[in-house]
Amino acid sequence: MRKLNIFFDVDNTLIMWNGRLRNHAHDVFRSLREAGHTIYVWSGVGIRRWDMKRHNLDEFVEDYFIKPLDDHHARLVTFGVPVVPDFVIDDHKSVVDAFGGYHIPDMARDDDRELLTVLERINELAAATLGTTEQPGEPEAAGNSGG
Repeated sequence: MRKLNIFFDVDNTLIMWNGRLRNHAHDVFRSLREAGHTIYVWSGVGIRRWDMKRHNLDEFVEDYFIKPLDDHHARLVTFGVPVVPDFVIDDHKSVVDAFGGYHIPDMARDDDRELLTVLERINELAAATLGTTEQPGEPEAAGNSGG
């Protein structure tokens, strides 16, 4: 199983408009780390370490970055992102389209299970892909989109 670089957005992806953490976040982060994946958190509004500490997720996160909002691959270098995302979870479709991953709804119901679906998709991708390497700023490797 391939180990993936997984990038989570914060606002309306992990943390909802009311400050509440999306359901299943702790379990999903724990499962991803136990499977050997590397979790990164990025946001278009800056470094969000404090938010992850506040919600007790910081222990699972490898590093934090500013998320490129346009010209996504080229701006990885601009923002000092040393790895290319293998899978992104974001409420902005353009980011998911650029790297591959899961476009998550920006609203969560009380019975929200979106992060469980994310975990399933990541597990499917990790099982299905061979080790491909890509440097920041290079075009996306074939087979890196998860849906």
